[in-house]
Amino acid sequence: MTRKLTADDLVDATTEELLTYLRTGALNTQALTHSLNYEGLDIEDWDRLKRIHFCLTDDVHNFITALPDRVRRIKTEHQREHLQTRGEIRGSINWGSTLRVQSETGYADRSQFVCNTPYTEYDIPENRVLKRLLWEIHRTVTKELQSIEYEWRRENWTDDQLTQFTRLYKQNVHLNRITDGQSISVSGKDMNAARRSRLSIYSDAYDLYDKYQRLQSDTFDPDITDLLAETLVIPTETPTLFELFCCFRIIRILDRRVPGFSLHPIDGQSNALAHLESDETRIEIYHDSTGNLSFHEPLNPEHRPTHPSFARYHDALTDYSNTLETLTGNSHDPVLYSGRPDLIIEIYDTTADDQLVSVLLGEIKHSNTTQTFKQGLEELLTYRQFANHDGYLIDDPDVTVTTLLITNGVTTSGESSTVTHLDGTDLLTPQSEQPHDWINLLTDPLANLNQA
Repeated sequence: MTRKLTADDLVDATTEELLTYLRTGALNTQALTHSLNYEGLDIEDWDRLKRIHFCLTDDVHNFITALPDRVRRIKTEHQREHLQTRGEIRGSINWGSTLRVQSETGYADRSQFVCNTPYTEYDIPENRVLKRLLWEIHRTVTKELQSIEYEWRRENWTDDQLTQFTRLYKQNVHLNRITDGQSISVSGKDMNAARRSRLSIYSDAYDLYDKYQRLQSDTFDPDITDLLAETLVIPTETPTLFELFCCFRIIRILDRRVPGFSLHPIDGQSNALAHLESDETRIEIYHDSTGNLSFHEPLNPEHRPTHPSFARYHDALTDYSNTLETLTGNSHDPVLYSGRPDLIIEIYDTTADDQLVSVLLGEIKHSNTTQTFKQGLEELLTYRQFANHDGYLIDDPDVTVTTLLITNGVTTSGESSTVTHLDGTDLLTPQSEQPHDWINLLTDPLANLNQA
């Protein structure tokens, strides 16, 4: 039995892999956020997730903590507006404009004046950057984080901090005189003014909002990578993280070892985690999904098997379906089999009308027990029998089907021509030291395709 990868091992490795692929824009971030299942967060989209990570950083926390003292010295500009009055004077009289107005009435009404009335202008470029930044932070912490009752949230934003920030944002007399943050569209001129300001509240606001904009536009500069690495992985279940770790490492192997391919972004119509493309071939990688395959086998109640044991199983499934509907009113078609592998890799020949030429089915078990190993092996071989794509794949001579079982801490001494077994630590081994047989398991179908 080998060393089992710990949660810390997986967090470190998965964060590194995740940031690598996010920089390329190759991963399906929508599928990714659902897979990670962040603790206490109902994640629906990638942009929302990035806003949450931004608000969890130390830089944002420190900025908001210092805000009450700094906002008292907020910058303003003293302006004068030309105000036409009757019977009163507000500020100094603008005699040129006053005489012009009075002359329009033939000097019949000498109670009209045009005054240079002073006022304080808060809506200046530096304040626009500040207010927009605070609006982005406020809407995120109040709508996304405030209702979360997990300890990690309180470590970053205590209840008192949330209350104090909300009160400051909504009630501070200076902030309230600036245009509403949601209505502000920050310009390059605004950003330059904040960047050049001698007041640290504005230069810091510039730094944070610039970082926020780059994060939202998926510009993964080193400081953005550091930001995500600090806060990105908060999984509820280590087994899910182990599955993603395995998927990421296999994607990297394909990316590095298969010549002529490159990782491509995925459109919103696909539930694939990632895909690679060359001029002639497309590789689709799926996690916790059936991909373009089917693993569902309905039971036909009218075709009862002749073998007595299979007939009894057929009858039991039919009785279950009928009894469930009788007791609950819920219809349920009897199903002989239904499953979903943890990993599917589909390889298509794009020069032949997207013909499926090779499939890898993977089962991943975050366990080092013999019983779980046996369970995973049984599940994997059942997937192999029932995998369907316009017919059973195992019966299709034009499609190569390979199977991969990955466990965490299990060592096997024998070899199988049907199933390749890997331990999670094998995926941590540097590329130059990895055994070539299981890498070839992924790349041989492509070599055969290119030779055809």
